[in-house]
Amino acid sequence: MTSLRGNPQAKAAIGALLLLAPFALAGAPGPAGAQTPPSAKLGTADPSAPLALTPAEKAAIRDAVRQDKAKPITSAAPGSPVSIGAQLPPSIALRILPDAALAQAPAAKAVQYTVIGNQVVLVDPTNMRVVDIISQ
Repeated sequence: MTSLRGNPQAKAAIGALLLLAPFALAGAPGPAGAQTPPSAKLGTADPSAPLALTPAEKAAIRDAVRQDKAKPITSAAPGSPVSIGAQLPPSIALRILPDAALAQAPAAKAVQYTVIGNQVVLVDPTNMRVVDIISQ
């Protein structure tokens, strides 16, 4: 191992690494090269695109929600029209999907659900937008 004494280049290199280390650990761009942030946050759904679930995954979610004893109470009337991409009011109670549903549909781990009428409505909790609707 070489000594840093009398080696100004090595000292400068280590100093630069120490200055940039917090940026590397935090995943943030360093001061020399700013990167363009992604257009959407991780975990948020694009309101123009529904959640891509297979029929089997939708059935697993529907069945798990039916068996869930603590179904959310919604303030929306059962006949209220709900569509993918619609934004629900913040007064709508959301619940995390049951473990049984997430085991069969891991793509749905970023969403929560509510029951409106006879539909399981999957919602992005960050913006309250409907990402998928499953009829019961």
